[in-house]
Amino acid sequence: MFHAPVTRAFWLVVLGITSLGANPARAALGGDAASVLADGAELHGSVYAATLPLYDLQEITADSGMHVRQYLNRDGVVFAVSWTGPVPPNLQHLLGAHYAAYTAALAALNHPGLHRSVRVASADLVVESGGHLRAYGGRAYLPLAVPAGVPTAELR
Repeated sequence: MFHAPVTRAFWLVVLGITSLGANPARAALGGDAASVLADGAELHGSVYAATLPLYDLQEITADSGMHVRQYLNRDGVVFAVSWTGPVPPNLQHLLGAHYAAYTAALAALNHPGLHRSVRVASADLVVESGGHLRAYGGRAYLPLAVPAGVPTAELR
């Protein structure tokens, strides 16, 4: 297990604010595993890694109570991310290149108003997010990249 001290960048990431000087998390959805340890340091948490039969799991647990899980296929590509914590995560960091597709789909939803949860689904991207004060969670995955034999319900 790896531990990192809490710094200003951690709070900016947790609050969903992008600092001009902070490096974004790079092991985002569709990205590679090369920077998972750097992401753990950036979130100022510990990284737990597990090798499962069909994929690898990297979980970052921050002192704030935020848990971010990154699911990697055997090629080292992040095919899913999930999160739980007291505040919503910075989805731009977690979704990476897929953030624009997410925001476009979100803008196209036909039900205006405040909602505790949202689900955006297409052939290329599924994002489910919701919660309330001090209890947020969600997941995002690339349906075409999920390894054969892995049920999407397992990606929590």
